[in-house]
Amino acid sequence: MVPLSLIRAVLGLLTVFFAHFLGRSLMRLKQKRETGGRVAPWLLRFALALGAILWSGGWDATAIVTVVLAGASGVWGAWQERSPREPEDLSSRIFPKDPTESP
Repeated sequence: MVPLSLIRAVLGLLTVFFAHFLGRSLMRLKQKRETGGRVAPWLLRFALALGAILWSGGWDATAIVTVVLAGASGVWGAWQERSPREPEDLSSRIFPKDPTESP
């Protein structure tokens, strides 16, 4: 039988993962690039995973660490979506102008 602490740890990791993508979705919703129908599943997943952790053990160390990490992960996801990286132009590396030139 799997110990409850292992299940709660896995749920905690899932909660942090869901918080990251919830933050990204909320930022896209704020920028009007996404509808509420695309945000709701991430919110539901996050709430259910966090609720399962709190329901099974209350506010113990696992729950507190999960909430802190989920908050940081959500903010990081929103920041990543707010300032995306520029796509790298690889065409000059794939198709060099000089055929004898190696990458």
